[in-house]
Amino acid sequence: MRGEQEDQRPSYSLQVVVRETGIHPDTLRVWERRYGLPRPQRTPGGHRLYSRRDIEMIRWLLARQAEGMRIAQAIALWRSLEAAGQDPLRATVSPAPPEVGPASLQALRTAWVEAVLNFNEEEADRIWSEALSLYPVEQVCMDLAIGGVAEIGERWYRGTATVQQEHFASALAARRLSAVIAASPPPSRPERIVVACPPEETHTLPGLLITLILRRRGWLVMDLGANVPLLQMEEALETIQPHLIIMTAQTLYTAATLADAAERVRLHGIRLAFGGRIFQRQLDARRYIPGRYLGDRWEEIPQQVAATLADPHPASASPLPSEYREAVRRYRLHQPMIETELAREAPEALRILQELDLDLVSPARILEAALRLGSAELAREEIQWLGEFFRGQRIPLDALQTTLRAYAAGLRRIADPGDPLERLARLLEEEAEDLKP
Repeated sequence: MRGEQEDQRPSYSLQVVVRETGIHPDTLRVWERRYGLPRPQRTPGGHRLYSRRDIEMIRWLLARQAEGMRIAQAIALWRSLEAAGQDPLRATVSPAPPEVGPASLQALRTAWVEAVLNFNEEEADRIWSEALSLYPVEQVCMDLAIGGVAEIGERWYRGTATVQQEHFASALAARRLSAVIAASPPPSRPERIVVACPPEETHTLPGLLITLILRRRGWLVMDLGANVPLLQMEEALETIQPHLIIMTAQTLYTAATLADAAERVRLHGIRLAFGGRIFQRQLDARRYIPGRYLGDRWEEIPQQVAATLADPHPASASPLPSEYREAVRRYRLHQPMIETELAREAPEALRILQELDLDLVSPARILEAALRLGSAELAREEIQWLGEFFRGQRIPLDALQTTLRAYAAGLRRIADPGDPLERLARLLEEEAEDLKP
């Protein structure tokens, strides 16, 4: 264990402190000037030198902020613990009670959401600036931007917000995150990281937040954006030669396109990490992806990335079982026939599905994705999601019932007893039966 004297020795440059804690240099300078903490020593040339205890103090203060304290409160708590003869690094600290009033981050997010729903960009930007003046940058980006857009997305799903409001929120949040990324300090680590959305994935906010988190910890990160075709992705990897590629997916279908991309990345000998909402909801979707899952919390990402880069044995996955590979082949061969029969027997159901513009979460895509990811059961939760969406949008459920039964009948015609296609057909019949007006 490191002795107390060694803990107090000023040995670490500002660059090292930024890399280990993720704090922005300007924020640290404000703390020193305004609050007198930490108190680094200076080299003869005037450069700051920090001790190991300074670094742990900064982490402690950042942790208190993440719990909801303002920095002034956190520093006052540190000093009160020291005055009471306790070491703050070893003391048990209760989380701060939620703040009330307009300055709490929850209240700011609520106000931001309402401004966005009213298409009031000026007011939304004012709230964003206020939040940044009170809370750490990453907390604002995670809780206000990502959390606010997720809240609006949930309202859309429940039928209380429009798709235009959701698109406006996503575009505004993306612009603000991009501006924060542009202001990040220059890289201090040697590894190159690529962030990208797999083919047909259009949700860019998770990738932007990952880029921000990693850049603020010193990594050189290049974000390739949304819906990156496999050929162009491979060309970029050949040019950049990254040490790691990170991909995110939000739907079951784009989890399947991510799995395809992951296999191409593996052939290039590049490490892969992945994340996204679908992998939190559907654990089995991770099974056949040769890479490291980034975890369920944004705060875990830097540790997972560091572990991935340091691991001498890159993560791997078993190949997709042969029965599923064969099922994918037969499904793709016969799917146009199923669609043709649906159009002939239930044109109204097909028209409703087309007007909803939900291609990535359509029954056709859900079924293919479940097969490509090696588990027929993956389709169940997605079909149930569709049913709840129909209810929220007040769309007749019989359109979805007709579609599910048509697909089940088509699958049974091409299935063998007990194979994945037969299991999918049975699942669709069960879900169609369970749909209640």
